[in-house]
Amino acid sequence: MKFRHTIFSINFLFPLFLFTVSLTSRGQNANLLNINSLNGQGEININTLIERQIVYIQTSYSKKVEAPKELINGKEYESYYTRSQNKPLLFVNKKRTATIITKSRRYNNLILHYDTFLDEVIYTDTSRTINNMFPQIALNNDIVDGFNLYFEDDSLLFRYFRLPECAKSNLKEGYYEIAYQGKSSFIIKHTSSFYVKEGRSEYKYTPENYIRAGDVFYRVKNKGNLLKLFGEKSPEVKRYLHMSRIRIRQADKNQFVGIIKFYDSLLTASR
Repeated sequence: MKFRHTIFSINFLFPLFLFTVSLTSRGQNANLLNINSLNGQGEININTLIERQIVYIQTSYSKKVEAPKELINGKEYESYYTRSQNKPLLFVNKKRTATIITKSRRYNNLILHYDTFLDEVIYTDTSRTINNMFPQIALNNDIVDGFNLYFEDDSLLFRYFRLPECAKSNLKEGYYEIAYQGKSSFIIKHTSSFYVKEGRSEYKYTPENYIRAGDVFYRVKNKGNLLKLFGEKSPEVKRYLHMSRIRIRQADKNQFVGIIKFYDSLLTASR
């Protein structure tokens, strides 16, 4: 009787389990296997079906609920700038959502900050608390291919340039914002410089602008070295700067993007 009772329990619970999972699948993923999806495929192997259902559920749970353990790969990050009026974190007071791109997958809706002085991505692990606080982790650069920061007024897309490949492009290793990609490219190295004021450590935001001409990136410091990059098209670009009233030393990202787009349009027209 005990043996029969066990069989009855399994036979009763298994259809209930499949029914529950099937209902869930209609709202989440039409590809989730159920008994009906196997009709016409011959005899149904219940054990195989259970295994495949479990794998699917575990995968879905991992993607939506489980903490991204791959990201918890780095060192504990300490806020070394607590007394500083000017923080080295990029746009620290602006609300954002973020995405991390690793070699294996993409993680969305994360809490990220970018330390422009240390060139580190800071991940806030909300899956646990230490001393009633969410721990912050400076991610290992080896696992991160890039990250994105989404603000209300802008989206910043970052890529990690690695040695030795980046040396061929005349760049140092590190994170760069990909501000524009076309026939030419414009990238920004968001960085900070350290100084002391009234006995207090401070950090001055000093971004560096780079334009790719050919296969090499060149840092833009002033109008003169910018125009040299454009060769025979430099007279037209110079007129564009004058008409647009752009001063290179004070130019923002959108103005630089406008310059590069104009230059690319000249290249297209000359063909």
